[in-house]
Amino acid sequence: MRCMGTIIIIALIIINFFTVYKLLFNIIFGSKDEFKNSMRYSLTPDIISLFKGEYWKDQVGEFKLGIFIVLCITVTIVEYKVINGILQWIINAI
Repeated sequence: MRCMGTIIIIALIIINFFTVYKLLFNIIFGSKDEFKNSMRYSLTPDIISLFKGEYWKDQVGEFKLGIFIVLCITVTIVEYKVINGILQWIINAI
């Protein structure tokens, strides 16, 4: 049964990559450049951003990236719970 859970999670990640994750990406970032900036800000120490005068851009970029990651993980977990529950119900009914 454990192997089935792993297969479900891998399938969900692959399916969501082209649908849900892409939708979340477009809503949160809007463009690849904005995503690249968020990645750059998340890798840049806050003190450097402060000295460059980009502290608040850094904070917003890091926040967007964090929200994106949390939403992707949350969507996958919820979908897994629903699918696993349905499969368990079907298996128990047989």
